[in-house]
Amino acid sequence: MNFKALLFFKHVILCCVCVFGDKLTEYVQKSALLRACIDNATHAFIGCVVAEITLHSLKYQVSHQEYCLLLFVALIVSSFIDLDHFIEARSFSLQDATHLDRRPFLHNSAICLATFLLLILAKRFADIKLTLFIAMVFIALSTHHLRDATRRGIWIKSPFQDSNTPALPYAVFLGLVNIIPHVVHHVLTNTFSSKTNAPNMKLVELV
Repeated sequence: MNFKALLFFKHVILCCVCVFGDKLTEYVQKSALLRACIDNATHAFIGCVVAEITLHSLKYQVSHQEYCLLLFVALIVSSFIDLDHFIEARSFSLQDATHLDRRPFLHNSAICLATFLLLILAKRFADIKLTLFIAMVFIALSTHHLRDATRRGIWIKSPFQDSNTPALPYAVFLGLVNIIPHVVHHVLTNTFSSKTNAPNMKLVELV
């Protein structure tokens, strides 16, 4: 399978993960815990697939160990963002965490903008490993926020404003999630174009 066909296949997988995860979350109504687990797992897998597409597109090829570690970072951060519900509720109760009267702090999309700016700075001044780590964190944050925005809109709070957009149309969410790996790749390209003699990495087989 050539690169373009493989890339297209991965984007199909990404769309399937998004749609299947959301449909399954909607279907499970009786068990709040199971619903929360499915929702969180969907966030994690979306972040992981977007990270894989980004890493595979880079000219600079990371080692297999670094590759797996970076995918793990994207997966874990995508999932752990929702811990802020429990921090905001000051409770380990799922009922309290899911019935807040305000959005928890890690769901402020100004964090995504700040992380993206940090990525641009890291591209210029930091080493490869730190830059890729920040890229994975940005992917995790942005995909998580966009998926949540299909239900609650995008919330941006800063010293200058506190605003919330209407819910994001689902087709727009799918389009933006599929664009993110290419945006990150574009940001990183100049960083890695001059890097040579790096070991080839093996692709992770997505199941």
